[in-house]
Amino acid sequence: MYSQTMAVLLVLSALFLFSVCPGVKLEGEEGSCPKQMENSNVNNITVVTPPGPRGDTGPPGPRGVRGEKGETGRPGKLGPHGVEGQNGEKGAPGPKGSQGAEGLGGGAVYIRWGRKSCDEGTGTVTVYSGFAGGAHYSNKGGGSNYQCLPEVPEWGRYEDGTQGWKSYMYGAEYGLNTDIPYDKATLHDLDVPCAVCYSLSRRAQLMIPARKTCPEGWTREYGGYLMAAYHNHPGRTEFVCMDGEPEVLPGGEGDENGAPFYPVEARCGSLPCPPYVEGRELTCVVCTK
Repeated sequence: MYSQTMAVLLVLSALFLFSVCPGVKLEGEEGSCPKQMENSNVNNITVVTPPGPRGDTGPPGPRGVRGEKGETGRPGKLGPHGVEGQNGEKGAPGPKGSQGAEGLGGGAVYIRWGRKSCDEGTGTVTVYSGFAGGAHYSNKGGGSNYQCLPEVPEWGRYEDGTQGWKSYMYGAEYGLNTDIPYDKATLHDLDVPCAVCYSLSRRAQLMIPARKTCPEGWTREYGGYLMAAYHNHPGRTEFVCMDGEPEVLPGGEGDENGAPFYPVEARCGSLPCPPYVEGRELTCVVCTK
């Protein structure tokens, strides 16, 4: 009975196979359908069944290895300007900073009498050169201070010729009757040059009579001898520091007087002697700081 039943099943299976895979070939020939069902053989019987329902999603797999960094993308477009925020509270004052370097300030200006230029080795420049001048020694009026007149004057409104009610400007000469403190033969009655000097890095200038050196912290611009008008002339002038190595202007050999410079001597009395000495010529020095 069992063998009959198996035979019937084999026949039915063969019929079903030929109906589903009409291209099946006999044993020894290749075909596609039996290969698709070769894993469904049960007791050498191929059964074709419909696909079952989809299974549940499995758990996530392990995290993969981090890939290489990609190239930087192009910058995006600038977004709209945001709303301006409110000002924050004022912060506490910061610590006091260190003092900066000292500025140049306004600079110091002085006249170097008896020289045509300034000593630019001390950081000083020559503003202009010229001729020393002043009021005539015999005039009772006029100015009382020497002037450094520029070499080339500039004129405004003028009328040639003297008109009487005016003050006068004369040139200046060296006035010497001895060889102390300068050589009379090389200076007497010769015209006096001058130069206006500007010290770039120093703001103050000082002329010290009866000294050859400057106070500590000051720069010595030049030194020489104190000079002024002759004591018995009607006119008066300021005391100035004539350079210790004076020069002369060319073409001024004539005795024109004008506003001469004379050495200054010390006179005892109200001036204490010592330390001063009667009749001794006074030195001078010009300093800047």
